[in-house]
Amino acid sequence: MILLSFLAFSLPILTGILIIHLLWVEKKHPIDLIFKLTLGIGLGLGISSLLYFVYLIFFAGSPYFLYVELVLFLAALLAAYLKNKKTTQVYLPKLSVSFLQITVLIIAAVVFVFSFLGVINYARQRSHGDWDAWMIYNRSARFMYRGQENWKDAFSKDMGIIFHADYPPLLALNIASRWDILSEETSYVPMFQSILFSFAVLGLCFGALASLKSLGQAGLGVVLLGGVSFFLSEGGRQTADVPLAFYMLASIVLLFFYYHEKRPILIILSGFTVGLAAWTKNEGVFFMLVSAGVMVIFALWKRFFGDFLLYLAGLLLPALLLFYFKFQITRPNEFLSGDSSKMVQYIMDTSRHQMIFNSFKNFFLHGGGWNYIGIFLILSVYFLLFHSRIKDNLEAVFISLAIFAFQIMGYYVFYLISPNDLEWQMNYSLNRLFVQIYPAVVFVILFASQSPEIIFSSDLK
Repeated sequence: MILLSFLAFSLPILTGILIIHLLWVEKKHPIDLIFKLTLGIGLGLGISSLLYFVYLIFFAGSPYFLYVELVLFLAALLAAYLKNKKTTQVYLPKLSVSFLQITVLIIAAVVFVFSFLGVINYARQRSHGDWDAWMIYNRSARFMYRGQENWKDAFSKDMGIIFHADYPPLLALNIASRWDILSEETSYVPMFQSILFSFAVLGLCFGALASLKSLGQAGLGVVLLGGVSFFLSEGGRQTADVPLAFYMLASIVLLFFYYHEKRPILIILSGFTVGLAAWTKNEGVFFMLVSAGVMVIFALWKRFFGDFLLYLAGLLLPALLLFYFKFQITRPNEFLSGDSSKMVQYIMDTSRHQMIFNSFKNFFLHGGGWNYIGIFLILSVYFLLFHSRIKDNLEAVFISLAIFAFQIMGYYVFYLISPNDLEWQMNYSLNRLFVQIYPAVVFVILFASQSPEIIFSSDLK
């Protein structure tokens, strides 16, 4: 059952990889293959989740979803085959690697192996995941799998708040669809989904930095992700924070590639992955609103709306399905259904502001790093010391930093108006909120900084 559970993900993953390959069929460098593989994993799982949701709306109770995925895979395979035939063969350059790059890559490989083994070991020990996994996502999947004709009961408006029935259903839908295909409810399915997203985040950051910057910078990115326990410890929990981190990172990476290559399909795909972030977790909904808002502001500043309209086109499908889910199937979110007069009191309460600010400050200074030095502080110092003059992708850097700033301010506001005990909620969730944006922050900081090849170059005076 272990092998079958893993193979159950093969069709959506291969479909996602083929779709990415269709966008960059001429990219055949070994590094590009890593990028295509890992971006395709997350894209395929996202598409499969949306597809299963539509399938349940129209065909709940029918055991044919496997054939739907098979048809989609064969269509992508045929399209890739036809496009490859028309594409002129490109010479594969030899991968020339310096001693410094080899050293950094060896360190990155060691960090990757040990951190990934840690994720697998944690997932094996907690086969049903942590609290949110079995209380929210795996519970919803069991409702859908055991009673597919009544699948909407998994998100019933009558369910208690503790079950968080309003949480976006990407993880639950993928779990239920794999169980549907296997005809067995096995804990290996959510376990493998969690591991796949952890692997995809590391690979996507490495592949994107290697393509846009250098191998040394890519290796450093793996060290900063895999060597930081506060991020990788979430990888085996079967919760939505690492999958959300993947889609946030993917949307930012695709934005950089769009401004680098100016292919309209890339900004469409960036919008689509933003939509998948919203389809993954409620914080992703805010990320979608923030990203769209920043893109509007940027369009107004540039007096050009072409990019935003393409971005919106990619966002449209997952956003429409999300709105249908939120307004037609499930209950209102606890933040939106609270007492407005209490929210005003919370906003005016200076002690809440002080508690939130101090928690954010302490996490920045000490959270997730090494020897009680916060990883975000380490990244900030690295950027101040080694930042480079950004000539390429300046728009993407500006947009990304604006998105990060508004996203963090949004976290602050959510804590401020939270109807739950503030101290408990911050202790329980602050670490995970910063996990969500961490990979994208690492990518942008390293892109905007000098690479190890330059820092240690003998040409530096």
